[in-house]
Amino acid sequence: MTVTKNKKNFWLTDSTILKLEQLATEKNLTLGGVIEYLIETLYAHETSQNQALLAEVEAMMHKHLHSILEPITEDLKRVRITGNVIDRNTQMMLEFWNHYFIMTDAKQLGSTDRLKTVPFTQAEELIKNRIAHNRQKKIDQETKRALPDNQGS
Repeated sequence: MTVTKNKKNFWLTDSTILKLEQLATEKNLTLGGVIEYLIETLYAHETSQNQALLAEVEAMMHKHLHSILEPITEDLKRVRITGNVIDRNTQMMLEFWNHYFIMTDAKQLGSTDRLKTVPFTQAEELIKNRIAHNRQKKIDQETKRALPDNQGS
């Protein structure tokens, strides 16, 4: 493969010309060869530096994203498991109520909008208290977990 070369004229300082001539002597090249050598070396060096810098940035981003996503992944896993349990329990309740309505030959739904029995009101209160208690336990656990982190500072 033949490479065609074109003639160009450049204006250079005396010190630059002196450096080019010294390098030409050291490398056994012509002045044009020295310029080509310097440009190729510059681009090769920049490319390798850029690749190393990109690899470093990518590693830092991966580490940072991993540290952000890890707690979220655990929370999502808990939500998914909880959702599965709730779905299973809901399906069981639907099956139970369907069976109950069939066995009692129910013709109409006694809606809580129309009438709330004493046991139903007690059940509502029990569930409300249970949810509040579990929420408080969770807050206490989070506080205990955060406490050792703050004491180390």
